[in-house]
Amino acid sequence: RGEGTEGYSEALRELEFTSAFRAEMADHPAFQDAGADGRDSALPGLDRYPKGVKFRFRDALTYRGPIQDYSGDDENENRADANNHVASEGEPIPLSQVRTYESAMQYVGLSLRPGLELAADGTTLAEIFQSTIRRCSLVRTAFRIVAEGESYEELATEALRDGSFDDMMEGGINEEATWSIRLRRYGSGEGAASVDAGSSKRHARYGKNARSPLRDERNAILSMGALVGLFRGRVDLADPESRIYLLEGLKRRDISLDHYNGSESDVNEGSDVAESKLLLARVIAHGPKTSIYAPKTRICITTTPLCPIASFALCNIAQLRRHGNPTILDPFAGSCATLLAAAHITSPPMSSPRLSEPQSNPSGCRSVAIEIAHNGYVNRDDIVEDFVTRSLPPPSDIIRGDCLSPEVREQARSAIGGDAFDAIVTDPPYGIREAMSSEEESEDSERDVDVINGDGPTSVSPLSKLFHAMGQDRSSGKPLLKSGGRLVAFVPVQKGENLKDCLPDSNARKEAGLVMEGEGKEQVLSDILSRWLVSFVSV
Repeated sequence: RGEGTEGYSEALRELEFTSAFRAEMADHPAFQDAGADGRDSALPGLDRYPKGVKFRFRDALTYRGPIQDYSGDDENENRADANNHVASEGEPIPLSQVRTYESAMQYVGLSLRPGLELAADGTTLAEIFQSTIRRCSLVRTAFRIVAEGESYEELATEALRDGSFDDMMEGGINEEATWSIRLRRYGSGEGAASVDAGSSKRHARYGKNARSPLRDERNAILSMGALVGLFRGRVDLADPESRIYLLEGLKRRDISLDHYNGSESDVNEGSDVAESKLLLARVIAHGPKTSIYAPKTRICITTTPLCPIASFALCNIAQLRRHGNPTILDPFAGSCATLLAAAHITSPPMSSPRLSEPQSNPSGCRSVAIEIAHNGYVNRDDIVEDFVTRSLPPPSDIIRGDCLSPEVREQARSAIGGDAFDAIVTDPPYGIREAMSSEEESEDSERDVDVINGDGPTSVSPLSKLFHAMGQDRSSGKPLLKSGGRLVAFVPVQKGENLKDCLPDSNARKEAGLVMEGEGKEQVLSDILSRWLVSFVSV
């Protein structure tokens, strides 16, 4: 998906996908008995999520327009000079936007460790890939490339040879399915078997206008008559059941891995700029329609709602599983945007009538919300309506209270039967750190200062306070998070600060039994404020 604000979501795309894939892999019956060798044992207790898969992402688009010059950086300056020499029209854009555009479509390759290869055939991996895409908020559409060639005739021949469309032919399971074939040109078309080489010239500079002339599209389909003549369903350009695409002008798709323990295959020299052959692809899945959770569609209205894309990213990076009724806590819930995303991810699509009252979904999650604000600010009845009107199971409890209170945390555990939670996903309030940074509010900020261990006044973030509270629960034998579970949260970082100084300190992490995964991912909110998505594993 594209970005409304540069840097807002691009950094999270690959992490959201790989995390969701691992969760779907762990849920698939083929991997339930994969054994210790096929599971992540890097951390104690972390044995529920298969590890043995490697991913490689490769940008598929090439920006061909003018780029702003960057003096002092030879590589960037050479790139700008090359583009500006070719593209004489249009406003130049910063190099950072070039990266955003070129990564908007990517090839994905994966390799399984030897022990897992025995458990996964092509059908299994396709099922996992599809279910992964359907839960990833930062993926719009996923394609499976079924043929590659120098001409449309060659594409048809290869697809027939491999049986890539047998399901749409006589006797196939999709014999009656409606279909469409659309041509999309993203590059200049040089070196590809374009039906009308001159007609795509005006699309060569940016590649943003991906639609191609209908005449070229019709001629391309006619060239593939040996294949499409065998389709039994009727053509439907508006809303086909099977969507087929001809892709032209993308970068070469050299993304293979030699084997799991080996290095990536060498990419041919010059392939970063070389265009691929013609590609024939089938749409296999679409990402979720997150707009149905947008703040303007909500019944519960708050002043600072978390956007649905961020909510889905939190839940996917927490590796929520769709089976087994996972338990999820948001200790700073607000209007429960994160728990709406969790319910969508863990609940299968429903076409049943509106739920009249909270129900237990055998395939969904059991969630609990903690929110300190009273109903005048965050109306809990409206929150339940937001779930019910979308045919999603509401939270097991929406507790009014402070998550730092032992009694409130005990009430949260009681709502799911007294056990620890499988995952904690949250977007803590930012007011504390923001108030502490404002000289104008220094007199009012005393309420945001704590004294820790007698060392004097220190700014303590809500997340750090939560870690200390979790440490207390852990030492008393009532952990808030199960061993192997994940806590995923956003951490605000202002200009002049660094992430390390804004995270809970090492003592708080040790007390809570939490180990940080990776280095975090930055999401730019403004020129002076970013938030970092961080993930911790309970050990």
